Amino acid sequence: MATPVAGLISQTPGTAGQAADAISPNQAGGYIVNPVAAADQGLAAAEPLYVDQVSAAGTVANGTTIALEPGQSYAIIANTTTTVSVASASANHQFTAVMWPTP
Repeated sequence: MATPVAGLISQTPGTAGQAADAISPNQAGGYIVNPVAAADQGLAAAEPLYVDQVSAAGTVANGTTIALEPGQSYAIIANTTTTVSVASASANHQFTAVMWPTP
């Protein structure tokens, strides 16, 4: 298995609700974790992180967008050809993203 590397970003954009790519396409695997504590999210109150592996993440869980509640994680579907995007209701929501490049 490949050596894990940090995702593309570790916080959402400075504009609330804006999606950004957190994981590159064609990875052997990986994960995204939404911290449980507001302080670890860099926010005043803990909130969901929205993840989408098909298109740009929105700030509502529907279709292909999944809501990660504080403390939850998302396992990246291996070898997909799309990026994994994230969004949140607040700007600069911090999270952890790790990916395993395809060897």
